[in-house]
Amino acid sequence: MASSRFDGKVAIVTGGARGIGRAIVEAFAREGARVGIGHSGRSEDAAQEIIRTVGKDRAVSLPGDVADAKAVKAILDRTISTFGRIDILVNNAGICPFRDVLDVTVEEFDRVQAVNTRSIFLMSQGAARFMKDHGGGVIVNVTSISGERFTDPQQLAYCTSKAAANMLTRGLAVTLAPYNIRVNAVLPGTIPTDINEDVLARPGVADAIIKQTPLKCLGECGDIASATLFLASDEAKWITGTLMVVDGGVIA
Repeated sequence: MASSRFDGKVAIVTGGARGIGRAIVEAFAREGARVGIGHSGRSEDAAQEIIRTVGKDRAVSLPGDVADAKAVKAILDRTISTFGRIDILVNNAGICPFRDVLDVTVEEFDRVQAVNTRSIFLMSQGAARFMKDHGGGVIVNVTSISGERFTDPQQLAYCTSKAAANMLTRGLAVTLAPYNIRVNAVLPGTIPTDINEDVLARPGVADAIIKQTPLKCLGECGDIASATLFLASDEAKWITGTLMVVDGGVIA
């Protein structure tokens, strides 16, 4: 029997059409929420597939660049016009180019910061403006253990952006608490998705990560979805400013 933890709630999940984001969207829908599927626009077919799966009355496609202030406003406005409210925001959108530090361009570095960090600020600020006038809400940021530990020489821009996202989580938690808005983060370890499939396919890479992981396996998208839904639920009503590591024990 399906849970109803989120009956009557409306959630937005950025980067919601694929990988971890899709797992989060589908988990919210199973548990009663109506969900806005944020995506870049290139994933419209994937978003529509999710909508067919969960039901047209339970999800809406929200294309747009979450690093752009005008696009963010349009995403939030469409959610409110479609579902009437915003109770939960999951900032999951992210990019992770693998580039040697000597080859990274300024434009590439800036784009990683924009998508992985600025989008959290823009989406959270906009959602919080609605939430504070409607009894509060919850924000969950999907960041990374790479924000707490430098994980790869070819991920300097990514690690930097995730460290900023983790601090942004803490800062938002403190500054939005007076409005009854909780803010937490989930920090995944290595989860096979389309963002890292090329790297994990290289000989020995996945085996090396598993060897370094105390639980001796890679994570799954559903593991991150479960942690996200917990933090978004009333079960976590006294939790804010927390960085929940979900990595099989890697950074322990």
